Amino acid sequence: MRRLPSLCLASLLLAACVGEIGENAATDEAVVDWDALPPVSAPDPELSALPRREAQHRALCATPRGDSFWQAVCAAPRPNITDFASLLRVAKLDEDRAFALTGNSTSLVKRAVSAVNPRLIVFPRVTEMREKPAEMTAVGFVRGEPFVEVVSRDLSTGDYNFYLFTFERQCDYDDSCDLASLLTEEIEHGWTAFSIYSEDDVENTSLDCRSCHQPDGHGTKKILRMQELEFPWLHWFPQRFVQRTESDRVLTPQFLEAHALDAQYGGIPIATIQNAIDEGSGAQLEALLVAEGQAAQPNAFDPRIEAEARAGSSSPTWEQQFAVSLAGDSIPVPYPFVDVTDPALRAARTTSYLDVVRGAAPRQSLLDLRDIFSADAKVKVGLVPPPGASGRAVLTQLCSRCHDGRGNPALSRAAFNVKDLDGMPRDVKDRAIARLQEPATSPLRMPPWRAADALPPAELAAVIEELSK
Repeated sequence: MRRLPSLCLASLLLAACVGEIGENAATDEAVVDWDALPPVSAPDPELSALPRREAQHRALCATPRGDSFWQAVCAAPRPNITDFASLLRVAKLDEDRAFALTGNSTSLVKRAVSAVNPRLIVFPRVTEMREKPAEMTAVGFVRGEPFVEVVSRDLSTGDYNFYLFTFERQCDYDDSCDLASLLTEEIEHGWTAFSIYSEDDVENTSLDCRSCHQPDGHGTKKILRMQELEFPWLHWFPQRFVQRTESDRVLTPQFLEAHALDAQYGGIPIATIQNAIDEGSGAQLEALLVAEGQAAQPNAFDPRIEAEARAGSSSPTWEQQFAVSLAGDSIPVPYPFVDVTDPALRAARTTSYLDVVRGAAPRQSLLDLRDIFSADAKVKVGLVPPPGASGRAVLTQLCSRCHDGRGNPALSRAAFNVKDLDGMPRDVKDRAIARLQEPATSPLRMPPWRAADALPPAELAAVIEELSK
């Protein structure tokens, strides 16, 4: 099988190139001296002010936590995590685990997620009796950015701790990280260093975990999230466990076509995903949440939506739930149809991906697999506001996740509360107007690029007019 040129990136101080899953990061390898590595040439703007590598590791491990992930990454000596496979081993997710992929996400990575670039969740497999596992660590990943989301249950309190695991590669040091290095299997290999941030560290960024996982507000109990918690798990695949679903019939072939030349996705072999029966499915993820006592989900996706949407062009049940998210009272509800993509965009980007991976086209020609949503899906998943929406409606829909008055009042972003526009101070409104007009590449731009597309001109003008009152 031909691979994308330079798949095995030469990493500083690491002699071995990455091959098939499990070949790298042997437990007896010497731990890399992170201080000997060059600085990252283009760090993430929102994380650049935070410590990295050893300084962040010391800070994280200085405050004891009771979850199994913290215990593993803070063990002495420091674990050597150099690819996705070794991360799964450290998280105890290399054996007796389950996984599920989704072609539509309402998480902080929603702009990147479709069946050809899905979000993968790897988690402990639960028994048929849905018994709570003794330990619970789960990871979430989608190609496109060098980080993995992690949640781990405290063994004494039962609370959930959330982490952002970021990693570095050789291309981070010479400014050569291109689109192919982010969207192909390259991103899963050749990690030279990592930094792990707690939910407290990223609370004042668009990477905040609590805006989704603490729906009742600051100081309340954190939860696991799975909005499609019941059959038919409309966007989850593969799904042949219990019975085959429409999502499996539609989305699994799209994924397998795009990744026919890959060896793995998120550390899971493509062959395992293709042949999964009960190891990979939305049903298994549902079983975990039920076992964890997380069956009550805010604004959960109503399973009647699939039948209603199939019978006509819209679903009354979905419209009611969409209205809740438009009002800023919940995160967006998942798309009412199984496929979020534009067929022509999906076909072109799949062809481009395969041509680059097999070496038939230069890597610089790769089309962005994330730029694939249909116009209808962009509106319905909350990437852009409905056409003609008022300025107040746009602010309420797109900003409420982080700016609805429920977050930590000590954070700077707490001053901007879209649920209290009439009481918002003039200087706060003026700063928001300025940030709305920041360049698309600016970390100060509102809404943040991870959360939504840049506002169309008409809606931007409406928002500025609303904030100018």
